[in-house]
Amino acid sequence: MPPLPPAAVELRDRLVSAAERHAGAGLRDVAALPSSAAALPADLVAFLWRARGPLAAWLEEALAAPAGDGAWERDPAGHLTVRAVRALQRSNQFAFGPDAVRRLDGLHARALAGLAGALRDGASEQALAAHARTIAAEYLAGLSALARAALAPGGAALRLVASAEYGPELQLSVLGLDPGALLAPVLDLGCGAEARLVRHLRARGIDARGLDRAAEPGEGVRRGDWLVEPLAPASLGTVLSHLGFSLHFVHQHLRPGGDALRYARRYMEILRAVRPGGVFAYVPGLPFVEEHLPPATWDVTRLPVSIPAPPGAAATIPWYATQVRRRA
Repeated sequence: MPPLPPAAVELRDRLVSAAERHAGAGLRDVAALPSSAAALPADLVAFLWRARGPLAAWLEEALAAPAGDGAWERDPAGHLTVRAVRALQRSNQFAFGPDAVRRLDGLHARALAGLAGALRDGASEQALAAHARTIAAEYLAGLSALARAALAPGGAALRLVASAEYGPELQLSVLGLDPGALLAPVLDLGCGAEARLVRHLRARGIDARGLDRAAEPGEGVRRGDWLVEPLAPASLGTVLSHLGFSLHFVHQHLRPGGDALRYARRYMEILRAVRPGGVFAYVPGLPFVEEHLPPATWDVTRLPVSIPAPPGAAATIPWYATQVRRRA
């Protein structure tokens, strides 16, 4: 991996800042981005021209390396994907399943590869500006197409669906869990970018781990896809997910042409990863699955949730928490 030139740090900060200006934007806004959005500020073009040599060399070598964990130093395209998902999923959390994330990653890889070529081949600042505008326009067209696919009939999201991270005490309370009684190791499935509950439990000396597609990797926290992350049988004491895995499962169950079967298979894999005496705790509930669990193996406890259901969701979301405990 090439050393990180100061210009690469500045490029990262400029690109992330541009992405976060659209944080929380609705999918319809993204789908209708005007062509003027591809315009590049003059100071950005001037910066690219000044730093073209070291930036081109670093980008070409970085993009040729195997994809890393999304850190800018090791995987610049993946880093931009993570930041974009974080910014957009605040209002569009169902639009960014594995396929959409892969498409977004491809958009970033192509844009950065194009930028490296423009930096290398630009004969003048004006020529670089023209090439960079073309790259930006192609990227925005791809991003708009991704949003339109999500908005199509049967698509992932027909209205704003906010995503947020909740305090650890609230999550444990809703799930009906006493942190002192948790069977370790604990996996928070969909822990959020900040992994608040994981950090809270680890501060109490509990072996807690987190997994999320937008997580910032750290002690006990991995960035990954909850549908494909390997889970060894009987390897976990507690799996929990507050408004995460089961909320997306309900969405896929209700969505025309959804991917509910894939979630159902993963649900059973999660249960198999729970060791005897352990529990899978989640909210909202999944009555269409829970009623089929064999009582000789699983104790299913449903807990009322005192906080109100999200606006407009009371008729469709099973608004209770569930603990599925594996019999010892």
